[in-house]
Amino acid sequence: MLTVVGVGPGSESYLTPLARQAIDEAEVIVAGERLLEAFAGEGKSTFVIKNNLEDVVNFIKKNLKEKKVAVLASGDPGMYGILNFLLRHFSPEQMEVIPGISSVQLACARLRISWHDAVITSVHGREIKGLVDLVRNHDKVITLTDYRLTPAVVAQELIAAGVVGKKVWVCQNLSYSNEFVREFSLESLAKSPGYPGSVMVIVNYEHKVGGPDE
Repeated sequence: MLTVVGVGPGSESYLTPLARQAIDEAEVIVAGERLLEAFAGEGKSTFVIKNNLEDVVNFIKKNLKEKKVAVLASGDPGMYGILNFLLRHFSPEQMEVIPGISSVQLACARLRISWHDAVITSVHGREIKGLVDLVRNHDKVITLTDYRLTPAVVAQELIAAGVVGKKVWVCQNLSYSNEFVREFSLESLAKSPGYPGSVMVIVNYEHKVGGPDE
């Protein structure tokens, strides 16, 4: 059985007991370098996920015959995570999926807002046009960003597309000691340092957002 484990937004304090148990019971751990360092522990065979997804699949198939293999995913595996990729190579019957707390959930908790009524998307490794259309047509949009399409770049593109009447919350390094949560206008965010790899919460100006305690 291949266990796909959501490890949460980063800090071990957000790792669920079931996820911890799955990691402890696994003989082989497959994950990005940061997650391996944080969660794998000692005495396990490991494989680092980089830009080597074909090698990842081959490694899992080789070890899955005789060993318990766990793939660690940041946040929740099904929230723009590795689960979709793994389902192209392994059947659902071969997997157990353990959900985790996603960065989107934690961002909304920090802002004290619901997320059932939000459009959730990602520009990580994607083009931005789809996001522009979503923001223009919906009251609340939450998007994951990356090091290319940073929140600052997204704000610049929204302004260029004529989007108005929006305020933005940027949530970076959620759950870590250097966590950053701040409100911006599109104009001020466009001139900011960028804040790559953040969660952006984009809402209409009249939308009430609690925000973090000062």
